[in-house]
Amino acid sequence: MSSPAHAIYSSKLSLSLQGHAFQPQYGVQLIFNKTARSRLLCSTACNQNPSCRTFDYDSSSHRCRLFEADLTNGAIIAAASQTSIVGSVILSASLYASMYNKSCSACQGNRYQTCSSTTNKCQCPGNSYWNGSMCPLQLFANATCSQIDACRSDLNLSCIINSYGEFTQCLTGISLFTIFVYENLTMDEIFHFLIKLK
Repeated sequence: MSSPAHAIYSSKLSLSLQGHAFQPQYGVQLIFNKTARSRLLCSTACNQNPSCRTFDYDSSSHRCRLFEADLTNGAIIAAASQTSIVGSVILSASLYASMYNKSCSACQGNRYQTCSSTTNKCQCPGNSYWNGSMCPLQLFANATCSQIDACRSDLNLSCIINSYGEFTQCLTGISLFTIFVYENLTMDEIFHFLIKLK
């Protein structure tokens, strides 16, 4: 299913069987909870919001919910209503690789990447990060992370680096100084650690 919008602003969706709803892992992942006259209009609302990865729609109540979540941090569950259905945006590396870090003209009107006002280049939309091939959603507290921008910075999370210079997990409000104290490092060890990071 694609939105009737311009082709470059379209998306492919996978639909669940009826009788299902989406359960995000965190409440902050709910973007929109309103009514829509049809499933097509609900899916169009998701398509037009670059942050939307999943929606659910109930044709009886006309409830339309959009989520900044996918099956990596949410689940499709049985719903009380048999007229509820879940739609998930299908993502692939080919949607990102041809335009990431290119001039903003390459991603104009595209839902998968946005024009950065600081670099004037195509970048991942908010709350997602570039992993070398596409823009997965940023991670929440205690998740294992493998790069500096992989955690939800809007929730004050950072991808913590251990004393060996390895990324470990997303934690709240922890600085390098905190890590140095926690690891009980000497000044010489801190110096070598910073050289390794550089």
